[in-house]
Amino acid sequence: MNGKFYVLNQLDDLLQRVGAKLQISKTQRKLAEERYLTVGTWLSKGEELGGAEIEIYPQGSLSIGTTVKPLSKQEYDLDLVCQIYETWQGKDPIKLLDSIEKRLKENKTYKNMVERKKRCIRLNYANEFHVDILPAHPASQTSNTNIKVPDRKVKDWKDSNPKGYSAWFNKQSYQYELLLEKRADIKPLPHDENIERKPPLKRAVQLIKRYRDVYFEDELDSAPISIVLTTLAGQLYKGQASVFEAITAILAGILSVLPTDGERLTVLNPTNENEDLSERWEDHPELYKSFVSFIRDFKQKWNRLNELRGIHEIAEELKVMFGENVINETLEEQAEYMEKARETNTLGVAGAGLLVATTKEVNVVAMRKNTFYGE
Repeated sequence: MNGKFYVLNQLDDLLQRVGAKLQISKTQRKLAEERYLTVGTWLSKGEELGGAEIEIYPQGSLSIGTTVKPLSKQEYDLDLVCQIYETWQGKDPIKLLDSIEKRLKENKTYKNMVERKKRCIRLNYANEFHVDILPAHPASQTSNTNIKVPDRKVKDWKDSNPKGYSAWFNKQSYQYELLLEKRADIKPLPHDENIERKPPLKRAVQLIKRYRDVYFEDELDSAPISIVLTTLAGQLYKGQASVFEAITAILAGILSVLPTDGERLTVLNPTNENEDLSERWEDHPELYKSFVSFIRDFKQKWNRLNELRGIHEIAEELKVMFGENVINETLEEQAEYMEKARETNTLGVAGAGLLVATTKEVNVVAMRKNTFYGE
């Protein structure tokens, strides 16, 4: 088997495993769901909302499966929408925010956890995560999922569409399945009990956000927000079947769409073009410059992976991008998995470019036992 091909397949397996380690755990997710259901019940019983019908649902990374473990002592940032099924027209957006805040402070559990933010009310769960509750009204009486959300800065309503966005991104994520169906030489990923595998786009977004966190670790306020990076990735992803290829295409795609006339890139919500996801770049051009520098730096480092020999050289570069601890843990996990698979003659390479244990469900190329790997 071609050595370079082998290393790239091993790299992609490694990237999948890194993404799995970075995401919110099943236990944490269950806890988050329990917390927001409890919050929703408390809000729905409050007089402040006049007994209106309320729906609480996740948005952002929690709803599309792209959560990323924060660096050091930071906490997971989980976003929820509190949708109140009443018209927004003729209502004061700041009053809505104040009513949500007031109701939460009436609860002895929440009263010392409340923090006022620009568009939401945050609940700080110590040493776990913080939950941002975004109050909203339907944008219209039609069946679409557009909503209106309050904004303290402009003292007005802003457009959004969290449900529509989640549906759009999930659809973008599964483009690679259509590609697999069209190409006989690429087989779908087999079930692997050792690791949860996600579509390449979702893993790519996790890793892009992780490098963002590392790159801006000492200046967090300058970092591009996750929704901008996620949207660009979703728009520029073209069904690549591996995480490595997906990130390569996304970074190249971002650089190709950057305006050359001195204007900033505008990133709109693909399901509600009234929402400019990149609006803060308008008043803070220095943040846009930081974003461009970040993408160029990431692309340069990512290109370098193609020049390195062996998975261990590549891993050293990955430590710089994603953190030494997570790469070391992942390398150890992968090595143990590969050794066990070799001992039983079940290690193979799936057509989609990932090291897997051979199964009856998928055709793989069996690999010989040996005492080394990566070259």
